[in-house]
Amino acid sequence: MTSSGGATAGQAHRTVRLACGLSPNDRLVVCLAGADLVQGLATLIAALPRLPGHHVALVGDLPPGDDLLDRAERLGVRGRVHVVPAPPGDLAAFLGSAELGLVGYERGTGAPVTAAIQAYRAAGLTVLAAEAGPARGFLTDNDLGVLFRAGDPAGGVRAIRQALRERSRSFQAARWVVGRPRRVAGALKRAVRRRSLLPPPRPAAPPTPAPPTWRPLGDTPIRLGLGTANHAGQLSAFAWAICRNRPDVSAELVVAQAPGRFRHPADEHLTFQQQRLLSVQLAQSERVFGYTHLLADAFRPVLGYLNGNHIDADLPTLRRVPGLKVALLGHGSEVRHPARHRERHGHSMFLDAPPGIEAQLTTLAERSQRVARDSGLPIFVTTLDLLSDLPQATWAPLVLDVDVWASDRPPLERARPVVLHAPSNRWTKGTDRILPVLTELHDRGAIDFRLVEAMPWSEMRDLVRDADIVVDQLVMGSYCAFAVEGMAAGRPVVAFLDEQVHRDAGVAPPIVNATPATLRTAIESLLDDRARGAELGARSVEYVREHHDGRRTAAAFADFLT
Repeated sequence: MTSSGGATAGQAHRTVRLACGLSPNDRLVVCLAGADLVQGLATLIAALPRLPGHHVALVGDLPPGDDLLDRAERLGVRGRVHVVPAPPGDLAAFLGSAELGLVGYERGTGAPVTAAIQAYRAAGLTVLAAEAGPARGFLTDNDLGVLFRAGDPAGGVRAIRQALRERSRSFQAARWVVGRPRRVAGALKRAVRRRSLLPPPRPAAPPTPAPPTWRPLGDTPIRLGLGTANHAGQLSAFAWAICRNRPDVSAELVVAQAPGRFRHPADEHLTFQQQRLLSVQLAQSERVFGYTHLLADAFRPVLGYLNGNHIDADLPTLRRVPGLKVALLGHGSEVRHPARHRERHGHSMFLDAPPGIEAQLTTLAERSQRVARDSGLPIFVTTLDLLSDLPQATWAPLVLDVDVWASDRPPLERARPVVLHAPSNRWTKGTDRILPVLTELHDRGAIDFRLVEAMPWSEMRDLVRDADIVVDQLVMGSYCAFAVEGMAAGRPVVAFLDEQVHRDAGVAPPIVNATPATLRTAIESLLDDRARGAELGARSVEYVREHHDGRRTAAAFADFLT
C-alpha cells in the first residue's frame, strides 16, 4: 500500500516523518497497529479538518475491512492520513520524529495498548488515549497523557492541542536547564500562540501577584467545605470572597479534574480516577463530617464515586451528617436544558454541539433540575441566564480580584484596535461563527484580531489589559468569566445577553449586546464611535466593582451561612 506521503511498503526510512514525506514544521500523530485503534483513529481523522498542518500516520496495517481512508477522502484530508510499514529495526528511533502517539479504544486484556504506551514513552512522545480502559488508570496515575472521548472530533481537537502545549512546556523545562532561558522563553511563547494572530512577544511583564487565598479550615463558628468542579477557578474565588467578607468562616476546597488541566488554588487536588479509590472516598467522608456547611459545585458528587457520579446520589448520606447544611451551585451545562435553550434563542450554542453531546446534557440537566426542585436545598447560580432553568435559584455573581486586572491604557486609541477572543470551549462560545467576521475585519485592516486558546493565566491577563475590545460568547445568554475580566480591565465587551433575565435581576451590564448575525455591526459601531467605547470601558470597571469583587457574592450566601 502507498502512503499519501509517497512511501511504499517496500521502502525503508530512518524515521516515520521521512516515511510520510513531512517537513519539520508539520505536526504528526502516530498510531501503532495492533491495539484496537478504530474508534480513536476515526475520531482523529474527523478532527483533521480543524487542524491544518497536522498529520496522522498508522504504523503497520489498517484494520481489515475498515473504511478509514475513505472517510479521510470524504473529509478532504486524505493527503494528511498516512499508512507506513513498521520498521525492521529500532522502533523508538523510528517514532521519535513524531510529536504524539495514539492508543485506542481498549478491549480485552489491554496488552497491545499498554505495549503501545511503552513504545511511545521510549520514543519520547506525548500520549493521546481514546477512552483506553485499564490503560486510563496507568496514564492518569503517572500523569503521562491526554484523554479524549472516541466519537467526539471536537474533543480530539482539544486533546491534540493540549498534548502539543504540554509537550512544548516539557521541552522548555528540559532546555532551560542547559542555560538559554531568554531564547527558550521566546520559543515557548511562539509555540503556545501558534494558532493565534499575536504579535511577537513583548518585554517581560512584572511578576504576577499571588492568587488570593482563603482562611484555612479551623476553629471558626462556620467551617465551609467546597467542591469539586471549580470551573474557571470560581470556587477558589468564592472561598476567598466569602472568607474575606466573613471573619466567622474558614474554608476547605477539594477539586477533582482530569490530569493535565490548569490547577487553580485548592486545598486538595484529585483526579477523576482517584475518586474511585476506597481510600479517597473514606477521606472525603471524613472531611465532610468536619464541616458545618457544604457547597456542592456543578452538581458533582462530593464523596468521590462512593454513591455515583452526581450529587443526587450523595444527598441521602449527607442528610445524615449531624448539623451539616448543604447548598448546590450551578455553573452551566449541568443545569442548562438544551432544547429549552434552543427554544429561547434561535442562534443557541447547542446548534454547534458535537454529536451526541445534546442528548447527554439533556439527561444531566433534567436530573439536576429535578434535584434542585425536590431537594429543598438552597440553590445558587453564577450567571443570570441560568435562572431561566432554575428560577428558584439565587444569583451568586462570578468573582475576581478587580485590581489585578486593572489597566491604565485607555481603549480604542490605536488606529487599528486590537480585538481579543479567547474561548475556553469553542462551541459554547460560538467561536466558529465569530471567526469569519473578525478574520474578515482583520484581513481588510479594520482591526487587529487575536484568537487565543489555553493561554497561561498571567499571559492572558496581559493580553486582556492590552486589548481594545473583548469578544466573549455570542450564543449563551449571559456574560462569562472572560467578559468580567475584560470589564475589569476597562475594555468594552461584546457578548450576547438575554436582556429579560438581566432586567428581572435589576442589573444593566455595560456590554454591547450582539449575536453572530449582528457581530459585524457591533464591532463597527465601536470603531465608528470610539468615545462611546471608552465610556463603556469606564462604566465596565464600575460595574465589576459593584457586582463582581466578591462582596455581593458573599452577601448572596448570608442566609445559607448561618
